[in-house]
Amino acid sequence: MNKTGTTILVVDDEPIALEFCRSALTRAGFSVLTAANAEQALRWFQSGDSSIELALLDIVMPGMSGAALAKRIVELCPETRIVLMSGYAPEDVKRIVGNEAASYRSMWKPFEAETLVRMIRNVLGEQSSADRAKSKTT
Repeated sequence: MNKTGTTILVVDDEPIALEFCRSALTRAGFSVLTAANAEQALRWFQSGDSSIELALLDIVMPGMSGAALAKRIVELCPETRIVLMSGYAPEDVKRIVGNEAASYRSMWKPFEAETLVRMIRNVLGEQSSADRAKSKTT
């Protein structure tokens, strides 16, 4: 389980990837918002009073890259945690968006739902159910 009220924004220009992430994170108990591009994503942060704790961003998108979007999100809401994801190889990401992506945690597509949830919980600093059970018995 995750702490109550944890909201995650998933941004991906590929509808299948967007839905996969939304579904996996919702099943894990997170509140999930989605956006198909950087412009839509930034609307969630414009007020400066965002409840989004973590943004999961595709690195390579038309218009603004996920790395550039991450930088903008952190400017607007410094407490928001960022995880980048991409189907491109790391060296291709570096060629396409430069070194910007190196500042953030990253995942490489395709990944399984369990791997996604584990990464998100890790970044949020949450223990998994198995870890909590183990700590109760020791």
